[in-house]
Amino acid sequence: MQQYLKYTLSAMLLLLIILSGCRKERFTTATGDKLEFSIDTLRFDTVFTARGSATRIVKVFNRHNKSIRIDKIELGNNSFYNINVDGTPTNLIEEVDIAPKDSMYIFAEVEIDPTNSGNPFIVLDSIEFQTNGNTQFVFLESFGQDANYVGDSYRIGVLTCGGGTTVWDDVKPYVVMGFLLVDSCHLVINPGVDVHFQGGTSRDTIDGDILLLPNGTLYFTDEASIEVNGQLGAPVRFRTDRIEPEFEDVPGQWGGIFLSPGCTGNSFDYAEIRNAAVGIRVDSAADLTINNSTIYEISSSGILGLHSTITGSNCLIYDVSLHNLQLEYGGNYQFTHCTFANEANNAYVSHSKPVLRMSNYFVPGVDADGNAIIYENAVNAVFENCIFYGTLSDELLLDNPEIVTAPYNFTFNHCLIKADTLNIDSPDFMDNVMINNNQDFSFLDSDDLDYHLDTIINPAVNAGTNMLMMPVPLDLDGMVRDASSPDIGCYEFFE
Repeated sequence: MQQYLKYTLSAMLLLLIILSGCRKERFTTATGDKLEFSIDTLRFDTVFTARGSATRIVKVFNRHNKSIRIDKIELGNNSFYNINVDGTPTNLIEEVDIAPKDSMYIFAEVEIDPTNSGNPFIVLDSIEFQTNGNTQFVFLESFGQDANYVGDSYRIGVLTCGGGTTVWDDVKPYVVMGFLLVDSCHLVINPGVDVHFQGGTSRDTIDGDILLLPNGTLYFTDEASIEVNGQLGAPVRFRTDRIEPEFEDVPGQWGGIFLSPGCTGNSFDYAEIRNAAVGIRVDSAADLTINNSTIYEISSSGILGLHSTITGSNCLIYDVSLHNLQLEYGGNYQFTHCTFANEANNAYVSHSKPVLRMSNYFVPGVDADGNAIIYENAVNAVFENCIFYGTLSDELLLDNPEIVTAPYNFTFNHCLIKADTLNIDSPDFMDNVMINNNQDFSFLDSDDLDYHLDTIINPAVNAGTNMLMMPVPLDLDGMVRDASSPDIGCYEFFE
């Protein structure tokens, strides 16, 4: 009997081991075996006009011949969302099994009070899946505020009005989604309007080709134009849609404002542009008039002109990673009473380039022999009563190589220029104030983004000229300038 029991126990133990081994073999553990989803992003595309909720569904597939075990399904920390995994309400669930060639449902719900101005415009989150050592995500996206949403999220959208005019004048902000192409339309933006931009990268398909473009971009074709009519005390503000404090001063969160080749009739007055990759890009044969405007916290260049025509006055451009003003491949430029400065202590901005770069050529690439292809175009530029100042020893880069024969004409008239090695003996420099690292010059508080002039002994005070090609009687604050001896820069000094 004892021998029989011993035999029976051994047989049962062996059977359990075999069954256990069979159970393990039912599950795939290969790292190449991943989950598939019915959609990569759940978008809650209803614009809420009252406190509301919406539910979306994602289907999770096991396409493999064995069962798959999901080690963990977890929602992010954003309290706007809740999920239900195959009938189980939870924000975290572990060891979820899906049979071979089977699937399961996950329901996601969002509840937002769109009248709460403290919400982000776009509320983002994700559902994380950990399986066989892999981490996969389904992203969640919804609107957090009641606003005017324009364009197509993470896609190329088109704004057109058949050759007419579209006016943005709503007290609710406008949020530009994706890459917005403005065509056959004159866009007018009235005083006090806020325009926010969705960040990231737009992914779309054109004629079968995948096209990646910077998200949050206003692109104007040669059949379109923009007119920004801000006023003193009621500027038009262009900035990121991430309005939380930790994103407030971060550059490069959206693409920028692009004026395509041949785009004419564009004007900005009392505009504020921040957090972009490029503030305004003005392409070949396009034009721009920009007055009383501020551009800052930019990850590339504040204004980029390429063989274009730009006129500006009373502008302040600062905290820029590349060049405050970049003028390439020639063109026609005139700036009066502008301040181009790079010296604030912004952890996100590295000031490694001069505030002004100007050239009369463009190199698109190399030929079959490896030689540079050079396009040339004349540059004609006038700068009057402007400040060019930063942390570098030379804040002007006037790029005119001997190999390029296109005319290179410029005038700096009564400007304050930070320079050590620049040759200023030519007639192109007229009665300028030259500053080096050892001389006293400062703004009122550039660390606190205040670029008014500091102290009455400031060398920019009373150093300007009233003999200007483009008179500017009021400064950026709307204060009256000294009629006979105005100060250099966008601000007049007052004790």
